[in-house]
Amino acid sequence: MFKRIIISNLSVKRFVIRRTFLSDAYSCQEAWHARLTTPILEKINHDSLYYELEQKFHQKVKVSAIDIDIYTNKLADDSHVEEVADLMAKFRLTEEASNIFDSTHHAIIRNYVDHGHYAELIELLNNRLAYGIFFDEFTANLTLHRLITTNDFKWAARIATLLGLQEDFTNPITRSLALYACYRYVKSGKIDHFDDLVPPPLEESIEGKKKKKQEIKVRVKFIRNEFFDDHFDIKDSKLLLGKTFFLLGLNSEELVGSSCKLLGLVLYEKYAEAIELIRLNTDAKFNVEVLKLVKTFLEGHEHKDNVDYVNLTNLLETDDVQMKINDCSFEQILIENIDQIVANDEQKQIEQQKKMYNKWCELRQQRLETELARLNRAKRIQDIERMTQDMEQEEQKLWFFENEDNIDLQIDSKKVFYPKRWFGKKKKPRVVDEDYVPPEVRQRQG
Repeated sequence: MFKRIIISNLSVKRFVIRRTFLSDAYSCQEAWHARLTTPILEKINHDSLYYELEQKFHQKVKVSAIDIDIYTNKLADDSHVEEVADLMAKFRLTEEASNIFDSTHHAIIRNYVDHGHYAELIELLNNRLAYGIFFDEFTANLTLHRLITTNDFKWAARIATLLGLQEDFTNPITRSLALYACYRYVKSGKIDHFDDLVPPPLEESIEGKKKKKQEIKVRVKFIRNEFFDDHFDIKDSKLLLGKTFFLLGLNSEELVGSSCKLLGLVLYEKYAEAIELIRLNTDAKFNVEVLKLVKTFLEGHEHKDNVDYVNLTNLLETDDVQMKINDCSFEQILIENIDQIVANDEQKQIEQQKKMYNKWCELRQQRLETELARLNRAKRIQDIERMTQDMEQEEQKLWFFENEDNIDLQIDSKKVFYPKRWFGKKKKPRVVDEDYVPPEVRQRQG
């Protein structure tokens, strides 16, 4: 599918043709915006709700998940991007964080993507412990498609690696779009570090220019053994892409699957597994474009001391591998694969989204009523306790003289008697002889 986009510059209009995969109907804009017309969100003042939530966090009052869901679903512009991240970080530290709504994740990601805040979105998604925001299959598809159509393949590849860390490529549209994004980025030949996508905070960048960071040494009782889980601890962009390619290859078939797994293992620097893939899978075929990329990366990252690296380099030049080469354009294969999957699954997923949005609105109404009932019940209990205390005080006033003795006993019972402190053995006081006469006085008298 191709879309014609009008770009206006100094009263000169240019028409740009861009390749698209998902139709405009996939975003379900009408069904998504219908949530703003529900009685809950229609009456909410967004700014007032933000200040109320801030006050609750400051006073350490319980903030319910329904409050956060209402706030995030009320988002209609990008004026609250920083506030959303701040609230989610504070909410993550509360016991209610486990009750977060699926619609909260969806609303935050859609708002960031619709207004082009990709760096902030990646910061939220990458810092899972602090914010706890995750993709669902629909937001993943919308994000990948937006970045692919704008040719931001580095951003799209980073999103694909985050999905790879979740190890969830069950949705065929997500899998095909992620694979295309990663391939287009790797095909460029320049893999930069993904941390460059997220700029450092302004204060840190200014301080870094003024002075160097000082080393802070902390005394510890013992040193823990280093541990590398080979998954969430991976920071190198090339290794992340390699693992993502391998996971995508496991979920793909035939030529695409074998080519992706080989490219992924080479980027992942698992040369022994790459040799095993070529030798054991006798029926596997590899695309010629992918093999060229594999050889390019092997030449660019030479490990002559690594036996597996040398064996893999020699193995790729053998006749057995050359006979398995497929000459088709790998990019065209991926595009045709996306078109076929979209044609089969797009309409079904559109209907699923619409039902999901309606279900979320109903769930939000039910949870709000439940929360209001809980608050009313708690308020009634407080009112009853306060009335009981007032009645007891009034009763004491009315029957004071009749119960004066009991009141005195109660007062005495409330007195706190502290035990005497022992300051050591007391010394006996010195005995003074009243008839004692100093020697000098005696001599004068004599």
